[in-house]
Amino acid sequence: MSGGVSVPGSRGPAVVHATTTPRRPDAGAGPDAGAPVLPAGPALRHDAQGRITAVREQVARLVDPTGGLDPRTMLGRPVRELLGDLGPADQGAADQGMGGLYTARLRRVAGAPLPVRVVAWPDAHGGAALVLVPDVPVPAAPSVPAAASTPPAPSAPSHPSAPSAADIERIAGLGHWEVDLATGSAWLSPVLAELLMIDPHAPRSTGTLLAALHAEDRAGLARRWQALVTEGAPLECEVRLGDGSGRIVALHAALRGGTVLGTAADVTARRHAEERLRASNQRFTDLLAVAPVGIALFDDDERLVKANQALCRLLGQGPEALRGRRADELLDLSAESAAGPGPVTPLLARPAGSAGSVSWSCTPRALRTRERGAGGAVAEPVWCELHVSVSVHEDGGVTHLVVFTDVTDARRVEASLRHQAMHDELTGLPNRRALTTTVSRLLAGPTARRTGVLFCDLDNFKRVNDSLGHDAGDELLVELAQRLRDRLPAGCAASRSAGDEFVVVCADVDLHGGLDALSATVAGILRTAIPVHGQLVRISATVGAAVGATIGLGVGDPDGYRADPSGPDIDPTDDPVAQVLRRERATELAGLEPAPGHPGTGDLMRFADAALFEAKSGGNGRFALADEAIMRGADEALRMETQLREAMVNDELVLHYQPVVDPHGRVVTAEALVRWQHPEHGLLFPDKFLPVAEAADLLGDLDRWVLRAAVREAATWPGTAPDGIAPSVAVNLAGLLPGDPDFLPVVRATVAESGLPWDRLVLELVETCLADLPSHTLREMNELIAAGVRFAVDDFGTGYSSLSRLTGLPAQIVKLDRAFVRGVATGESDRAVARAVVDLTAAIGQVCVAEGVEDSDQFAVLRDLGVHAYQGWLFARAMPAEAFTELVRRGPIVPETRAAG
Repeated sequence: MSGGVSVPGSRGPAVVHATTTPRRPDAGAGPDAGAPVLPAGPALRHDAQGRITAVREQVARLVDPTGGLDPRTMLGRPVRELLGDLGPADQGAADQGMGGLYTARLRRVAGAPLPVRVVAWPDAHGGAALVLVPDVPVPAAPSVPAAASTPPAPSAPSHPSAPSAADIERIAGLGHWEVDLATGSAWLSPVLAELLMIDPHAPRSTGTLLAALHAEDRAGLARRWQALVTEGAPLECEVRLGDGSGRIVALHAALRGGTVLGTAADVTARRHAEERLRASNQRFTDLLAVAPVGIALFDDDERLVKANQALCRLLGQGPEALRGRRADELLDLSAESAAGPGPVTPLLARPAGSAGSVSWSCTPRALRTRERGAGGAVAEPVWCELHVSVSVHEDGGVTHLVVFTDVTDARRVEASLRHQAMHDELTGLPNRRALTTTVSRLLAGPTARRTGVLFCDLDNFKRVNDSLGHDAGDELLVELAQRLRDRLPAGCAASRSAGDEFVVVCADVDLHGGLDALSATVAGILRTAIPVHGQLVRISATVGAAVGATIGLGVGDPDGYRADPSGPDIDPTDDPVAQVLRRERATELAGLEPAPGHPGTGDLMRFADAALFEAKSGGNGRFALADEAIMRGADEALRMETQLREAMVNDELVLHYQPVVDPHGRVVTAEALVRWQHPEHGLLFPDKFLPVAEAADLLGDLDRWVLRAAVREAATWPGTAPDGIAPSVAVNLAGLLPGDPDFLPVVRATVAESGLPWDRLVLELVETCLADLPSHTLREMNELIAAGVRFAVDDFGTGYSSLSRLTGLPAQIVKLDRAFVRGVATGESDRAVARAVVDLTAAIGQVCVAEGVEDSDQFAVLRDLGVHAYQGWLFARAMPAEAFTELVRRGPIVPETRAAG
């Protein structure tokens, strides 16, 4: 690699190179050596053609003392353009083809050329390394006594503005010296004398020079000196000064006849810098070794130069197997393509618009891995986040430092969470969120008018849960989900919306014969028999469907639901949900904002739901398509939903109460029944608005309103004769149920605020809400029971109820359904069921209440069976709060009184 050691405050490196020839470990500086390391000071090297290939910055300072010359501009120039009148000072040595001492005139940017002496070390390739020494007079004769060996003053410069030789040496940071071998006398330039702290006027010899050096370095220098004077081997070494300062001097010397000519330079700062660099490099190497993340260095060609052990472990390969691999060869492109759409970029692709040294991070990439160990098989890819730093060197070379952070596990967790967010946990089908996103994207595309949505509600699914348990119901749902996956036509996809409801979305219903034919196909798929828990369960579904054209979707329609023909291009023959989710993920990875939801999405799904409601009103297994009448009904239901919300806020609902009496006609309880005093339609009964509340998920809010109003009014009721105890109030709960997070807090706060005694509150729930309750729900109910609240099982005997389940229900009251009461006076079977319920409730300490008692024969039979209380038209219909209060004041109710009145 090319490069050099930087000099503080300089414009570039201390040495600049045109090319670099690696030096052998044993290379010296003599004629037999390869290209030698440049000596310290103003030195350069030229090739066999005489062109400069390397130059130190001190040469540029000699040429231009102002510091304005960039040494790089000198590379490639003929050396004779720089050194005019170049000729040997020792003609004999030059004639023998040896290096030696030359004289020349150094051309400068300003001023006259500077006389210099040139010390040359030829190399084995026809080139040479040159040291430039500003010209100063040499002693007249070697016989001059040592005391008189002080050099004469340098000759006057050829130009009045030229610097002195000492100034030039100080600029170049180089001193020079000569030793006469015949006399042993030594001559030092003033700069070198200052460096060695030797008196410039004292006699000097080789011993004087040795004495100025560190004692430990003298022996080594003496051996090199002996080789120089006996064998002519050039001297090149570094020694420490003996003054205790720790300074280091680089010495270069050559034998020319009977004289040793040499240079010396203080390289202390340079060596310290190199030591700091070496220590820094070692710290970097140690950091690579212990770093817990993968780290790699890539060269100009993006080939791996070095990899730490962490990266080797990630890739399952050793450093030798990885060395030289191109960066992109580490990628697992098939894994990246499978992860999502979008172009696959090169591993070290720079950010757009970047140049020079730069750092960046990028999204996780898949790396090709192998099982650990030599020759391991291909393994699952490792996903890593990349942090890349590119360094551009002064010679134009580039190094890529790449940190690989393993995010495979985090990515797996993220994918799992993303899947859970868009899929049903039980069946694995897309959930309502995924469905809504898909419908929205389809309505923005070219098939908007032909996009179909089919709501599928399983018939009598509740019976499966009640009779076989919820595990059986879950198993049935999973089997039906698999049937939908396997049998739906191409271009359709199923999702699970909630409970026992599936929704099918189709990108283009025309490909399947239209919405009517597709609805029949889907209903046929869900009409089947499936073995569950050892029993063959027959199942069917009711289907309601709507298509984009139903709500006026189409290009150019003036209804606000404009489809965009340039919207997402969804293949109508492939799974639309999977396509949309892949596109959404690609948008997220690209850092883009998701497209806004289409305004017609809610209406299309609402009309399909309205068609389902219409189909269910006609019986099981039917399907209905949204039309204008259904759309009007859906609009009316939406309007009624809005009005119902306002009615609860504005207290426009009212409660009527139906008495529950004991065998003597005394009112013991009143069931609170909600009515709606509608501003347009008058008094509405629950059958008109409860379906709207259920569809709008308002049953919980409605329960809260009824509970609050009922306990507040019950707290004002008078007592009944003869004991003066006021009746209890019974509230039906359908949306606010035990186990809900706010069930216990709401009941507590409502009763406490009303002042009603706890033992005058009865909470009625259907049997399925009280069966198989978890322990924490039972604890909540027991807290209320301990306070005096009673729970009643409403409509017992319907569905798949069994007497054996009564013993496990946390209830104190059982209300026998009117279906059994109706025939109790005429049918033996109904009478037998009633008798069994009465006997069992009495045995386990529960109270039995008969619902729907309408004539005296029913009352007589039930009284003989031992029923504890009665509710029905024989005694009273539901009535407003004021009328009920007056009824309580009048005393017991007897059938004869009611019939006569």
